[in-house]
Amino acid sequence: MSKPKLHSLPLSLLALLGVALAGVSASASASPPAGEKPSSPPSSANSNEVELICHTSDPADCYPKIFQPTHEFQVVHPDQDLPTRLHVRLNIYTGQKEAKINVPDEAVDPSLEGLPVDNSIVIVDPGDSSGSEKQQSQGQPLKPPKNAPAYDPHGKIKEPKKETAEAIDESSAFYKSLAILKKGLDIDQALEMLEEISHDIYYGLKIAEDYDTVRELFCLANSPSIISSLSSSTASTTTTSSSSSSSSSSSSPETPEAGGPSEKDLNRSRLAASIISSTVQNNPKALAEITKHWPTLQQEHCAKSKSKESGLEPLQISAFRLLPSPPSSGSSSDSDIISSTPLSLTKTRISAISGLLKSPLIRQSFLSANGMDHLLQVLLSDASQSQGQGAAEEWEKVRRQAGHLILDNFLDADMGAVLGEWPNATGDVQASDKECASRAASHGDGEKKEGQGDCWDWHAKQLADRYKKEGKGGEGHWSWELWNKLKEQRKNASSKKKDEL
Repeated sequence: MSKPKLHSLPLSLLALLGVALAGVSASASASPPAGEKPSSPPSSANSNEVELICHTSDPADCYPKIFQPTHEFQVVHPDQDLPTRLHVRLNIYTGQKEAKINVPDEAVDPSLEGLPVDNSIVIVDPGDSSGSEKQQSQGQPLKPPKNAPAYDPHGKIKEPKKETAEAIDESSAFYKSLAILKKGLDIDQALEMLEEISHDIYYGLKIAEDYDTVRELFCLANSPSIISSLSSSTASTTTTSSSSSSSSSSSSPETPEAGGPSEKDLNRSRLAASIISSTVQNNPKALAEITKHWPTLQQEHCAKSKSKESGLEPLQISAFRLLPSPPSSGSSSDSDIISSTPLSLTKTRISAISGLLKSPLIRQSFLSANGMDHLLQVLLSDASQSQGQGAAEEWEKVRRQAGHLILDNFLDADMGAVLGEWPNATGDVQASDKECASRAASHGDGEKKEGQGDCWDWHAKQLADRYKKEGKGGEGHWSWELWNKLKEQRKNASSKKKDEL
């Protein structure tokens, strides 16, 4: 078989053939086959068309709108678009999001070995989904799964760490003070220690959990014997001569009158009330524990003999009595009552009652024990001019505190008050303004202010008008708020009663 031969072609024919082949090649590169998209522009053109984000005029601060991943972690800016299938992490030291090209078989950082991994995936059992969806569509709350732990909105209160000698000594002193208080030993130092530490929610809870401790605190803070002594002291001062009255009127309202409780007893009462106030303040679990004790606690008479025949009031009454009742015989004036009552004790007890009223059970006991009459007594009482301007100003603080107690717990929903409990449409029938005005005109300064609940509205209006007339009240003043909120709730209660009929 003969070998093929190469034939030479004329030069002009070769040139013509080269031009034709070049044209075909150019056409093929410019038009892709059917069904395929045109290829992207050259990389040089691409780099010129990258959209940048610039927050300053410095070009060095600019970065691509679309994150450009590499094999090293880079910071992802908040306004960058992040492509999919990247390895993204949160830098726990800087708090910044970082990303890089994902490598599935990449070795784990040795420093992260053994740590839990969260892939942010929640697996839902499809078997229960139909019931949940049905409940949700009907607007019903979802039921927790079986064997789920009880929901605790306040969380677990942990014991403070004993990492320092001071923390260890504090814990030891706390439990020692509890033991001293329950045994009735030298309790003054124990009360001072408990007052300091009861602000802590853990120790406040421990105080509230122990019934014997709670009982001792309530008996010290609200001892009927103290109220009785104050009342006896008030009665004795009203029988003295005018000369001795004038000489004793200059005494401080903080100093108990002769025959009244000792300074030590009054200080113990104030400390105990302060501990109760601190224990329940912003501590719902502690308040819940005291609420558990309340059915038994309210029956306590606090007599040393523990005899219910002692004639003393049980705690369900004495716990809410803020001022001593004037004696049935004799003319006891407001100033006599106030001068026999240490203001610091009254203010502390009002604070404790305000915290306790966050409990629905204790709040109902307060209303049943005519607690609103006791507050009205505080609002209507005045210090006499002979006691000095200081006494009047201090008593004004007590009156304001009582007013805010009523607003925060019964009238102002923005402050957490439960509306509709007081006043209500059935149990708070008010006398006419004419009747209330007639009573006020016929009563002297010695008329006691208890038992005037059917004139609550009239007295609230008179109090607001009085402050306005003195140039202290008006819109925004607590007395104005008290009167207007009371009117509003009285109107709502009346409308509700009509709807029920």
